[in-house]
Amino acid sequence: MNLHTLPHTALHSLSSRREEVCFALLAFSGGIAGGFGSVYCGHVFANAETGNMISLITDLHAGAWVDVLCRLGGLGLYILGIALTVILPVRLCGGSARRWQRISLLVEVCCFVVQGLLPYQAVTGISFALYLWPVFFGLALQYNSFTALHGVPVSTVFCTNNFRQMTIHALIWRRLRHARTADAAAESRRELRISLTYVAVTLLFLLGVAFSVFTLEWLGTWQMFVCAGLLLALWVWDISARSQAD
Repeated sequence: MNLHTLPHTALHSLSSRREEVCFALLAFSGGIAGGFGSVYCGHVFANAETGNMISLITDLHAGAWVDVLCRLGGLGLYILGIALTVILPVRLCGGSARRWQRISLLVEVCCFVVQGLLPYQAVTGISFALYLWPVFFGLALQYNSFTALHGVPVSTVFCTNNFRQMTIHALIWRRLRHARTADAAAESRRELRISLTYVAVTLLFLLGVAFSVFTLEWLGTWQMFVCAGLLLALWVWDISARSQAD
């Protein structure tokens, strides 16, 4: 069936479901990547830079200059990834966020493939941070390319702010849930939906972390190919949906 023959509400429902599946897979793969680095790669959490900067200061204190340089390189790649998500959507995609998201998915797939192919023993012998450079770059793209689910700003690569927002909106919902006016009741439902969105994305991220931890002995660096496969499937699905819509 051509999507043009579907009513508007059905098209909206399909688009909404695609967005939900997209963020579910992104959060799950983000959790795998986070668990992989934290458990298998010297506790380097390449998804976000707070831990990396704390470790950089520790390495400075210890005089571990190779690790310092490699952590600075990881930070540089992370900043570069964020910068490209601002510059390239305009230059390559005419400002189209959807087109840029498809490109960034493919680039991230390549990052995970490269990560899986890097010689683990040889590179980690130099520095764990150096080994995770592809993840630093790829997850920076993901973080700043996929920023909102149904208009709710969420992160699919770490969960600190998700927990914060989940708590805030749950407390607002709790305050409004017995409201007697129609507007307040609608606001209460909105706050509950937002809080549950944060719960869902965070749980999927933690499920990805759990998958990484429990399969690490079995899969090892093949976990990166699992991430690449999930995101490639997401890209194929999005391209297929677009061709049907056309």
